[in-house]
Amino acid sequence: MNNSNAWSLLGRFDSAARTSVFGMVLAVVIAFETFSARDARYSVLMSALVLIAGGFVGKKALSAQSLLGIFTAIFCLVWIIPILNSDFFKSVDLTFMLAHSILSLAVAVGAFTYLKN
Repeated sequence: MNNSNAWSLLGRFDSAARTSVFGMVLAVVIAFETFSARDARYSVLMSALVLIAGGFVGKKALSAQSLLGIFTAIFCLVWIIPILNSDFFKSVDLTFMLAHSILSLAVAVGAFTYLKN
């Protein structure tokens, strides 16, 4: 069996390559959003940023054959909900904290692995 086409959790990447600046900045922005209190609707621009970034992450994950990257891109689709439902992510509750924390950590891991390519 040819292992060069095998998918793995972190994917194929050059371990000597530099860490992805895009991934690190995105992880910090999402982590910052985790702790921002609001009394109004979740920002449509932030939702759009996460969705666009999810598309880019998905593209990089496909080329690196990373399962974590594919799951991260799929998880980014949760940010469609605040665009369609203004009450979703309106308050800082468990759903809000978990969604932002999981995405931030997944993108940070990606910055050190499959996003390096």
